[in-house]
Amino acid sequence: MKRGILVYLAQGENDEEISYNLAELAELARNIDIEPQGFILQHRRPDPNYLLGAGKVEELKERVEKENIEAVVFNLELSPRQILNWEEKLGKKEIWDRTQVILEIFRRRAHSREGKIQVELARLTYLYPRMVGLGEVLSRLGGGIGTRGPGETKLEVLRRSVRSRIYRLRRELEEIRLNREVLRRRRIKNEIPVVALVGYTNAGKSTLLNALSLSENKVLTEDRLFATLDPVSRRIGLPSGRQVLLTDTVGFIHHMPARLKEAFKATLEELASADLLLHVIDLTSPYMERQVAAVEVILKELDLAHRPLLKVYNKADKFTGVVPLDGVVISALHGTNLPLLLERLEEELFPLTEAALRVPFTHLGELARARDRVEVVEERYTPQGVEVLLRGRQQDIETLKARLKEEGKK
Repeated sequence: MKRGILVYLAQGENDEEISYNLAELAELARNIDIEPQGFILQHRRPDPNYLLGAGKVEELKERVEKENIEAVVFNLELSPRQILNWEEKLGKKEIWDRTQVILEIFRRRAHSREGKIQVELARLTYLYPRMVGLGEVLSRLGGGIGTRGPGETKLEVLRRSVRSRIYRLRRELEEIRLNREVLRRRRIKNEIPVVALVGYTNAGKSTLLNALSLSENKVLTEDRLFATLDPVSRRIGLPSGRQVLLTDTVGFIHHMPARLKEAFKATLEELASADLLLHVIDLTSPYMERQVAAVEVILKELDLAHRPLLKVYNKADKFTGVVPLDGVVISALHGTNLPLLLERLEEELFPLTEAALRVPFTHLGELARARDRVEVVEERYTPQGVEVLLRGRQQDIETLKARLKEEGKK
């Protein structure tokens, strides 16, 4: 682990918010092998040259030299000028901003072709404007007015290469998006409901997917931020015997970089087409309310706030306080209350409704076959057939109506 120091520029946050954000920044740093040895905090408007004021700049330089710091991690995104200034000020020390750290974590965790493409696109779109800033410095190697220095020439070649790569990656992601659209239409045609897992990173979404999945092929689960990035779907069974598709998506985080949301657009579109969102919440987190609010903000930004949603409070095995009443409390690791969760899923996806039908005597076989899915509340025999009042899921009642109609055509 490299010895690091955190730099936090506060802009109106209170002490509690600063403490939470610093703890999260430290955990992010550890995920790229940087162990924070402390932090420097300043309350002020961002300085265009160093982000910090002159006094704190010198304080940071002294601490880096005195404490043998190898990496400096900022809580805000740095501009190209600020990065260059810090590199000149601190020498060969690693300079990271929060966006860079998250992108590096994503780079390390992506395994599928789609995940790698999305992460590379996010990294290149972050890098490109910073290459533009570097151009002014490299061009100073030129011989005079109107000439192109060797540094500028190399930079232009690199910039064209990056632009070309970004273009190709976006085309590949568009192909992936179109393929996903085909699969979505197929699921709709086959009447397979889709449930999408959302939540703050490390809330236990993958553990829940494994616990409910009918497949023996389990996904990776680890107690760390962004343990899995690649979209995964598994079939799960409901109490009635129906099957639905449960999809895991990338975990969210407070102030999630816009580049990541844009790059993972194809993956996040799975949320828009889902019949139900399961918001998995870490019940044991001391910052649970902040994490819930952060997820809700991102869902709103993705225009998903209107989607049907069920809150699932996870890690009940480690919790001893008063449990929330606005969702289902479970332990995905130990299986606690998973049958109850499946019942709630069935209620949300297939709400009960009532319908009156007249079934001709010649079609009573269809009614008999439907009795395992729908309840016959009342029935009355008439010369034209049996008049029934049914209670059941709308989809099952519509299926029975369609079969009766088909029988009537024969």
